[in-house]
Amino acid sequence: MKISNFKFQIKYLQKGQILLITIMLVATILTVVLAVTFRSTTETQLTQLEEESQKALSAAEAGVEAVLQQSIGSSVSIASLPNIAGTGFSGQATVGSITGPTFVAPLLQKDQQYTFYLSDYPGFANPLNGSLDLYFMSESSCPSLELTLITPTNSVARRLIDPCNNITKPSEDLAATGGSYPLQGYSFSYRSDSLAVDNYAVLIVRTLFAPTRIGFERIGGGNLPVQGKYVVSEAKAASGVSKKVQLFQSFPQIPAEFFVTSF
Repeated sequence: MKISNFKFQIKYLQKGQILLITIMLVATILTVVLAVTFRSTTETQLTQLEEESQKALSAAEAGVEAVLQQSIGSSVSIASLPNIAGTGFSGQATVGSITGPTFVAPLLQKDQQYTFYLSDYPGFANPLNGSLDLYFMSESSCPSLELTLITPTNSVARRLIDPCNNITKPSEDLAATGGSYPLQGYSFSYRSDSLAVDNYAVLIVRTLFAPTRIGFERIGGGNLPVQGKYVVSEAKAASGVSKKVQLFQSFPQIPAEFFVTSF
């Protein structure tokens, strides 16, 4: 009677172990299946999000291309563009201008030049009267600036800013003072003496010896002439994904072969 009861307990214990192992296996398999499913769903969602993001960026860029053909103050509905209509994207692209007493040009490489308009483009009306301070800096050696001033009747005057005496000359043409000069989020290393720009239409600045960023400030108040178009284009997908593109396009840059000396 005792032996029989002992066998029953062993068999019951074995059945309990099998049930426990079975539950653990099912739980493991279920965990693996859920993990694989979750990963697959996440990857699918990320892929769709990336696709929507790329499409939104393309739509915003299309808005930039379309609105650049318009005049300052115009806007274009992204949903109305030929390649975007019916795709579910919405948004708007607008073209404006940057106005104010200061302006900072893009980084210019060594021997590169920038055309700064001292009058209203394209008719060159309302030439600027007064003076400008020029700010400049370089991450490498000390730069020099060659300035070419052009009147509406194509008369030319030239100036030189050479704070480190890189060029042999009788005397300093336009002096510059070293220091730390904040302007539109940049800290410039040099500021020139005031440059008289009365009745000039265009100022061409060429950098010598080093890559240089240049800032312009009108002295005595008042805004500088508009230097180009500022475009903001934002496209939004039906899923809520949006992309925003901002672009500044300067007015035409005069080629280096005109008015500027070559060495």
